[in-house]
Amino acid sequence: MKTVRLAAVLLLLCAASARSAETAPPHGTVRIVPIHSVALEGNRLGDPADQKFAVYLPPSYASGTKRYPVVYLLHGIADTYEVWTEAWKIPALLDRLIAEKKIGEMIVVMPNGRNRFLGSYYLNSATTGRWSDYIADEIVGAVDKEFRTIATREGRGIVGHSMGGFGAVHFAMTRAEVFSTAYAISPCCLDAVGDIGWGNQAAWIGAMSFHSPADADAALAKGDFYPVAAYGLTAAMVPDASLPTFARMPMKMDHGMAMPSDPAYTAFVDQFPVQQARTFRDNLKSLHGFGIEYGTSDQFADVPLGVARFTNALSEMRVPYTLDVYDGDHRKKVVDRMATIIFPFFSRLLDPAR
Repeated sequence: MKTVRLAAVLLLLCAASARSAETAPPHGTVRIVPIHSVALEGNRLGDPADQKFAVYLPPSYASGTKRYPVVYLLHGIADTYEVWTEAWKIPALLDRLIAEKKIGEMIVVMPNGRNRFLGSYYLNSATTGRWSDYIADEIVGAVDKEFRTIATREGRGIVGHSMGGFGAVHFAMTRAEVFSTAYAISPCCLDAVGDIGWGNQAAWIGAMSFHSPADADAALAKGDFYPVAAYGLTAAMVPDASLPTFARMPMKMDHGMAMPSDPAYTAFVDQFPVQQARTFRDNLKSLHGFGIEYGTSDQFADVPLGVARFTNALSEMRVPYTLDVYDGDHRKKVVDRMATIIFPFFSRLLDPAR
C-alpha cells in the first residue's frame, strides 16, 4: 500500500511540474561579458580597466538570425549591474513581458558604473576615467560586434535610475548620435540643489576634510555616504589630477560653514544638465522620445528640485518630453514602473517598423 501511495504522489508531482513548465514563460539568457576598457586605463583612483557587463538576450535569440533593438540600463550610486540582474530580477521581468506580448523582444545591456567613490556618474574625468566614452563607444561597440543588434541610433535607447537617470540625461544630451531614445528614473544631480547643493553642510564639510582619496576610503568604511558622494561628484565634474585630492573643491569654509568658492564652484555648477541643456538643445530635439519620472515621496530632495528646473529648461527650449510624477519613493516602485511604463516606452519607440 505504501508503494502505491508513493507512486501516486510521484505522479502528482510530475504532473504539477509538467503544468508549471507549460505555463512558465520562455526564458531569455543572461551573459556576463568581460571587456578591457582603454577609456578607463590609468584612472587616478586605481579602478580596474578590466570590467564586466550583463546582457539579456530574448527567448528567440538563440534560434534565428533576427536583429534586435537594444536598451542600455544604467544603475544608481553604490549599486552595480547586479541590482538589475539579481535584486530586481529584470531578466525574469523581461521574459514575462515578452511572453504576455506587452513588449517586443529586445536586448538589454547592463553596464557597471560604480567606482572607488561609489559612482562614476558616467562622465569623462581626468581623475576617475572616461566613463562616458566607456559606455557610449566601447560597450556599444562591443555589443554591436558580438550580438545581433540593430546597430543604429534608431535601434538604441538608454535608461537609468538615480545616478543612472543622470547618466541617461547626460547621454541624451551629449551622445544623441548613439541613442535615439532616453528615459530618466528619479534622476539625481540635474542641478546643484537639495542634497547636493551647498545647503547640505554635513556632506560638504565632510568632503572638504578629505586630503586624499584614502580619507574618502576611511569615511566610506565608516558608512559616511554623503561626504563620499559629494567628493565623488566633485572628482567626476571638476577633476584636477595634479592635486592630492584629484579634484577642485567647489566649497570653502567661511565662519564655520561650507560656502561656494569660485572659480571652482562656477565650473562645478556648469557641469549640471540644467546649465548644459541649452548647449545641447539640437541633440535633445533630435530624440525620438525622452521620458522623466520620479515619486512624490522621493527621499532625496535634489530629485524633484532638479527635475523641476531641468524640465522648465526643456519647456523654454520647446524640447519634447514626458514627465510622470507618481505615488512612490526613490526605489520602491522601480520594477513596477519598468514593467508598466518604461520597457513598453522603448518597445514602441525602438520598433524597427515604426
